[in-house]
Order: sequence, then structure tokens, then C-alpha cells
Amino acid sequence: MMTTMLRALFSILLICLISLPLFSADSEKFDIQAFKKSVSQRIQKRTLKNGIRVILMRQTQSPTIACYLKLGVGAANEPFDQAGVAHFLEHLLFKGTSVMGSRDYANEKIHLEHIETLGEKMDSLERQSQDPLLTPAQKKQIQSKIEKLTADLYSEQSKAQQFIISEEDSQAYSLAGQVGYNAYTSSDVTNYQIKLPAHRLAMWAELESNRFIDPVFREFYPERFVIKEERRMRYDSRPYAQLYELFLKTAFGFSPYGKPVIGFEKSMHRLRLRETREFYEKNYTPSRMVIAIVGDIQFDETFSLIEKFFGRLKSRPTAEFPPTEFEMPKGRRIAYLNAKNSPIMITGWARPNVLHEDDRSFEVLSRILGEGQTSRLIERLVKKEKIAVDIKIATSTPGEKLANQFTIFAEAYRSEDYAKIENAIAEELKNLREKGPTERELARIKSRYIAEFVHAISQNAGLADTLSYYEVMLHDYQKMFSALEEIESVTPEMIRKLVARYFIDTSNTTVYLQPS
Repeated sequence: MMTTMLRALFSILLICLISLPLFSADSEKFDIQAFKKSVSQRIQKRTLKNGIRVILMRQTQSPTIACYLKLGVGAANEPFDQAGVAHFLEHLLFKGTSVMGSRDYANEKIHLEHIETLGEKMDSLERQSQDPLLTPAQKKQIQSKIEKLTADLYSEQSKAQQFIISEEDSQAYSLAGQVGYNAYTSSDVTNYQIKLPAHRLAMWAELESNRFIDPVFREFYPERFVIKEERRMRYDSRPYAQLYELFLKTAFGFSPYGKPVIGFEKSMHRLRLRETREFYEKNYTPSRMVIAIVGDIQFDETFSLIEKFFGRLKSRPTAEFPPTEFEMPKGRRIAYLNAKNSPIMITGWARPNVLHEDDRSFEVLSRILGEGQTSRLIERLVKKEKIAVDIKIATSTPGEKLANQFTIFAEAYRSEDYAKIENAIAEELKNLREKGPTERELARIKSRYIAEFVHAISQNAGLADTLSYYEVMLHDYQKMFSALEEIESVTPEMIRKLVARYFIDTSNTTVYLQPS
């Protein structure tokens, strides 16, 4: 994720090339201080009384705005018995409010209350049916009750459906000229985003604030079926995704990162409406919310609009994080998945979170090993020895907020070559541990960062995404300004010590896909 953050940062930096000489006269090094000075005049941040942080950046190249709203809530915040609820909530919050999405909410609400009562009874009986000590007769009796409740539930959903206007907010935004109206959930954050003409700012502020003030979880049970089908399509029918899920389970166990964002196949259909609402009320607090707006705006006018609409959210205590913590592996962990697919292996090493002083060194190491045709593993395994189709590096899997994994994904030509790939990775790491990277190697990587900066195309959306992400994850969007400076400070000795400290067998997890 840090790679994505830095790439977006380059887009921000490019804007300033037009207005200020950001390279010092006696050096070709990028002048970070000049950059900070130029950008600070066009970025302002304020915190509302309820705790919502608002970051605005003025960009007048086009009469548009990019609005990103992030919450520091993701799959890692879920208890294991509610795995997938954060992603499910992302879906549900598109279902509208008491005003948006309904022809007659007063009458719809009657049916929604009946649906919730029936659904809670049905889910309660479904969980009771899992009791292994039940007799066949008892199971049959419970199943009969479930079938009756299911039929009644479908009947009530049909009655409620006559009042529903599907995707009314999406239709409204489309008429207003939206682009990129979407959302995503990760292990660490939930994000809502859109690009609009600048004069539609008030419309966005009203609709999005209502989304969090007055959400109606209509179509809960049909949507629960939708995400179950989504899982079948994205995970159960894709061996690569199954291997990744196996890696998470093997590397993290029952810690917050040990589950896929979408949830588990056997339990996601048991997500309950009452528990989902409780998770929302507990975790979707203003103190965890960050708004970033980039585009053709006036600061005071925009802050007033945000305060008018989002200031209506009531402040609530920030929820405690799940008590289970990631326990560093105390021995190498290995697992296998048999499936019809081309051979893939995933190998990773435990590492600290994004706030640790070694974070930028991990970023540089990922480029040394696997980014670009001249990186060590691509050059050796793909081009020279031809035993791998592709090599990809993830600096932090599956997130950055907690201790995570530095991960190498290797797609092999043959499963018989797994050992050769592992030996090659071990040899390259040993070489880095003993000698470190060459100065030329580091210079090339650092130059690549600058080149990406110079050639990047600035986009309001990328800027809003990056500003909000840094604020949510690092609690200070200004820390993105020091990214290049920190990368520049990485030395061969830092990489050598990094490999020696973290890349050891006792912290390794490896999973293999064995083609059946």
C-alpha cells in the first residue's frame, strides 16, 4: 500500500513544478522544503467539534472536485464471528436513508420492522441448528420452523420492495455529472469516493452526511445473499484467491489480519442485522472519519458547508480495537492447497507496522527484489533461469495498521521448481544480508521515484485519496511530504541490517498451490 501512496504523492508533487523551482540550484536533488512551502498555501485542515477531520486542497485547473471520505475501520476491526461485516456495511450504506431510496418510508418501515423480527428469529434458529448434540428429530423440527420463517420473510420483502427506489443516490449523482462513484473496504479502512462538478459540493455534503446520520439497512437479507455470491465468484472459483486466504490463515491465525475482507464462506450467511447495526454504531464514529476534498473550491465556504451537514453527526467514544493481537510466528509455517490452476507460491516474513522506523527500508527492499525488469528476482527467475512466469512483491500484507507480512508472490512454470525459486530468493536475501545493495542499485531505485514524480499526471482523485489515507493511517497527512526525503536517506547498511533482522526462517510463512 505504501507504494500506492507514494505514487499518488508523485502526482501531488508534479503540480508544484509549474509554480516553483523545487530543485536546488547547486544540486539535482528534489527540494522537499520548497515543496512543503508551495503546497501549504493550498491545503488547509480543520477538525469539526464531533471529531471529523477535514482536509481541503485548492486546485483550479478544472471546475471539478474529488471528494473522498475514509473511515479508519476495516476487516481488522471485526471479531472473528462477524468476519465480513465491514465489507457488508459498505454495501448496505448504499441502500439509502429514510428520505433517499424510498417512495413512502412510513409504510416501508412497517415491513422493515417485520422483516427484522422474522430475520432475527430465523438466524437464531439457524445457529441453534448447528448444535452437534441435537437429535435428528430436534433438527427436523428446527428446520421446519426455519422454512416457515423464510417463507414469511420473502413475503414481507416483496411487500417492502414496492416502496424501494433502487440506487436513487446513484441516479441523482449521475444526473449531476458524477464520475467514479464507488467505495472499497480493506483490512484497515473503508472508503467512499466520487468526482463531481465543483458547484455540486453542497449536494455531495448533504447526501453523504445523511448516509451516516440516517442509514436504512433495507434489503439486508437479499444483500447478504449478494455478498455470498460475490465470494463464490471472487474466491471460491479462483484458486489464487483461495491460496491468498490460506496464507492469511496460516500467517496470522486468529489475529485481526487472519481473515479475508469479504468474510468466510461458512459464516458470512450468519451475519445478523442486529449485530451488523451494533458494529456500525460502535465503529463508524466521527473520530475515525476523514474527509478530503481536492479541486476548484474556496476554503471558508467549503468548511462552512462541511460543518453544516457533517457537523450533525453526533460524537461518540472511539471503539476499542479487537483484543486479539498478532503473535509473531515462532517457527516456519507451511501449508498446501490442491487445485486446478497454474502453480503459485506465496512466501512472507513478519514485519512491524507502518509507523515503525524500518518502513521505508522495506519499501526500498521491495523494489530491489521485485519491481522492474532490472530487479534481482525478475532478472534472475524470470529472465535468466526462466523458472518463474512473474514475481510480485507486497511490502505489507494484508494491511499496514498492524504488524503484517513482507510478501513475495511467485508464479512458477512448474510446481517442481518451487524449491529452486525458494533457493534463489534465499540466496538473494543472503547476498543482501552480507553485502547490502550496491550504491548504483539504490541510486537507480531513488531515480525511479523521481522519474515517476516528474512524469506522473496529476489527478484530483489521486490527491484526495492520498491525503485522506495518510491522515487515517498515520494521523497526519503532512507525513506524506517527507516520503521522498526518507527514501533518499535509506543506505546499503540499512538494507543489510533489515534483511538480517527480519528475514529469518522462524518468521517465515509459505503456502503452495499444488496443481491437481
